[in-house]
Amino acid sequence: MTPSRLRTWFLLCRPWSVTATLVPALFALGLVGRDPLFSWWRWCLALVAAIPLQIACNLLNTWGDDRSGVDAVEGAVVTTPQLRDGLVTSRQVFLAATGCLAVVCALGLPLLFFRRHGVLSLNWGMALAAAIGFLGATNYATGVKFKYHGLGVPFVFFLMGSIECFGFYAASVPSLVPSPDLLPAYGKTALARNCAWFLLLTLPINCLVAVIMHGNDMRDIATDKAAGICTTASRLGPLGALVLYGTLHAVPHLFCVAMCVLRLLDEYRPPAFPWLIPLLVLPLTIRTLAKAVSVYRADPADPPWRGLERASGGIHCLFGILYALSIALGA
Repeated sequence: MTPSRLRTWFLLCRPWSVTATLVPALFALGLVGRDPLFSWWRWCLALVAAIPLQIACNLLNTWGDDRSGVDAVEGAVVTTPQLRDGLVTSRQVFLAATGCLAVVCALGLPLLFFRRHGVLSLNWGMALAAAIGFLGATNYATGVKFKYHGLGVPFVFFLMGSIECFGFYAASVPSLVPSPDLLPAYGKTALARNCAWFLLLTLPINCLVAVIMHGNDMRDIATDKAAGICTTASRLGPLGALVLYGTLHAVPHLFCVAMCVLRLLDEYRPPAFPWLIPLLVLPLTIRTLAKAVSVYRADPADPPWRGLERASGGIHCLFGILYALSIALGA
């Protein structure tokens, strides 16, 4: 394969987006990495398996956008124009995505089983997360096409937030996930409390991965409408989209402040400082939001937003790393 060909596929796969997979993996590592039941090889294998799933989703997104005609609209910003420019064919992109999904299945198969008290058991938590992830990757811009029905942001919010975090958790410590036959003994109250706590802890990751997609949709409001595509941003309009953009960026920081305050009020005085570590990203967040607001004020009817998804992606990565560190330190 020639260097130009390699570069074409490199850009199509968008490997820089793999940080969206790395952050949930680091979250799980920070949460249970010190547990005696934690398995390093299972965590590493889960990460290796999740990367081609992310790439498959990227390729199917490119393939779906091309088939929908959204990239052909005048003025549309095409993130990966290689397909439109004829450097690769639609069939090649689809086959590459299918190949990535096959690799995911092969790598993930060992994670579906583990030994509980010497008996081979199904890792039902991993199986559930894997099934949702597979259906999500294949129905985001293809199949059901959640992306084109205004559901892209909430879809990414849960799928690449809580669900992916749970997948890495279940893969790394399968014995800590109660099997269906053990649920009655586990207790509904305890299960509901633990699930609620897990969902609460993943909230910052959910918000920051969703805002990457939302920033991309904000850039494309006009062209998506011209193509007949409905997104969360196009439904809300420029002002509503900007408010949601700011909210998704603000919630993670407010969450960390709230958790720090709650820890300070706790009579047992557990360490509160770890919750402040992710706030080191706050200056970058403020700068990004200020830029988005200034662009909106310049042209409220059709703000020429550019680069919001890249800025949000950087914040998601940095905040996610620091957030995982804060949890590992005892938060």
